[in-house]
Amino acid sequence: MRDEDFQALLDYRLEQAGEALQDAAFLLEAGRARAAANRLYYACFYAVVAALLTRRLQYSKHSAVIAFFDREFIGSGLSPKEYSRTLHRAFQERQQDDYLPFVELDTAQLRRLWTDVQTLVEGVGKYVAQQR
Repeated sequence: MRDEDFQALLDYRLEQAGEALQDAAFLLEAGRARAAANRLYYACFYAVVAALLTRRLQYSKHSAVIAFFDREFIGSGLSPKEYSRTLHRAFQERQQDDYLPFVELDTAQLRRLWTDVQTLVEGVGKYVAQQR
């Protein structure tokens, strides 16, 4: 892939992360906790995909994206460990909400997660800007 194609894809993933974060805020306000949890995870996912793209790394499986982000960014100290905790919490929340029946959602917990996801998305955005 050409450099300009990577840059366009990177920008697109960051845009998706921001939109997913905004969607989660709207959904939380509307009382749609399950959908908000999904959007919170995808905000993290898209941001992490953008981070990996700065190293020309692309993976199709969510588990690979998470594992390589932890290895390349958390393990190396490029990103704070809190980003990994946020990503894993968002992934777990989405997994439970999407696949387990009768899961009761804690809206206050999702609001705290939203704040942490916002920190991750903004932090990755700053990292990406520094890589240009």
